[in-house]
This record gives sequence, structure tokens and C-alpha cells, in this order.
Amino acid sequence: MALATLGNSWQALTLDRPIAVFKAEISQPTANVTRLCYDHGAPFESVIANLREDLRRIGITDLHVNVSPDQTDTFQSKGFEKGAVRVRLSRAPIETKMMPILPLMNPTEKQIPILSNLMYEAYAKMKGAYSDAQSTQSVVRGIVSGGDYVSNASFASGAFPNLVSACLVTRVSPVEANVSQLFTHPLYRARGLATTEIASAMNSLVKAGKEVTRLTVWSPEANDVMKRLLNKMGFAQDRRLVEMTSRI
Repeated sequence: MALATLGNSWQALTLDRPIAVFKAEISQPTANVTRLCYDHGAPFESVIANLREDLRRIGITDLHVNVSPDQTDTFQSKGFEKGAVRVRLSRAPIETKMMPILPLMNPTEKQIPILSNLMYEAYAKMKGAYSDAQSTQSVVRGIVSGGDYVSNASFASGAFPNLVSACLVTRVSPVEANVSQLFTHPLYRARGLATTEIASAMNSLVKAGKEVTRLTVWSPEANDVMKRLLNKMGFAQDRRLVEMTSRI
């Protein structure tokens, strides 16, 4: 078996032929598989066993796979544990006239250290989420330095270098963009910064042309604050995924 990198975080699992392709955020010792497409002609047990083995070879000890609710029993039968449920909310981008509360900037690779520290502070008190600055830096770098990053639709609030909130947008497909990360320093929450950044992202996508017809945001199902914010902006839930976890 072998893992082959296809670009933009897509990888292929091959035997005598490709038996699976998946999109993963790999930050040792964890691999977060957001999309898994496998050949149904190959035994599912073989796909999972060989995926675990090849990830183990590159130092991965924790595997997280996002699956649809109807797949949870299959994964549980292979030793996975059911974790958090995430929902996707989406809408067509529209132009708004919302005024920025604080100065806005489009983050670039130069701001990765600042954004990483901000993200760590935003999640510091949340159990199990980005427990150290190194992990947040890996996440931010993977987004901002990646080929899917949409710099002109990504925004950070604050007077540089004192950034207090950020919305990082990536391209999922030719017609869909996604808010990959949205985080605000605890002292600056509930001030409308996230709303302003998402609105600014939509404005930028609209001005860029009609190519992107959908903006999506993933949120934990239990995060009622985030869902209310997005509902007020016209986003509607259209998908649910369950995170299945396994030790390798």
C-alpha cells in the first residue's frame, strides 16, 4: 500500500490500483479526514486497515474521519468511536453595506504567527480544541499557505499587529468557498466582528464575479451561538457529519 499526494491536501491510497482518495489535514500526531471516497469493489475492512497502517508509518496516532450519520455503524464496527456532530450552513454570497467595527485587513503568510497566537487564545479554554500554540500554527499555516486560500475574501479585525478576530476562507470547488476558520479573542466576542468579517467575505466574492455561488460554514451542532449568528445572516443548514475517531 502507498499514500500518494495529489495536491491541495488530497491523497490517494493505492494497492494495485487506487482504492481510496481522501482529503486530510495532517498535523502529527493527528490526521483529520474531511472527505473519504473509496472503491466499493474493495473490502471496506481492507481500505480502513491499510489507511491506518500507512498513516501509522508517517507518525499518525489519532485518526478522525467525518462521515454521514448513516455510516456511523459501519465505522463503529471497525473500532471507531462516535464523536462530535458538525453541521454545514450555506448561502449564496450577497453584497452588503455593513460598516467595519474595527480596521480590516486581508491576512497573508506574514501574519501567520499573529493569527496562530490569536487562534490559540480563542480556543484556550475549550476542552480538547487546539491545546497548544504549535497545533494552531500548523492549522493556520495549512490554510494561509495552501493553494485553496482566498486571500481577498479572508479578513482579520484590529489594528495590526493587534489582531483580535479572523475569518479565513478557502476555495472548496470552482463554485464553492468555505469559511475554514472563524475565531475571536474572548475579550472581543459578541461585538459583531465575526458578522462583519463574513459579510466582508461575501462582498469580496460577489465583486470577484459570479463564479462562486455558495459560501459554507461548518459548525459544531451544539454551538447554538454560531448557528444563530449564521441564521441571522441568511445561512441555512444543509448537511450533517459525525466525527469518528480511532487510535492507530
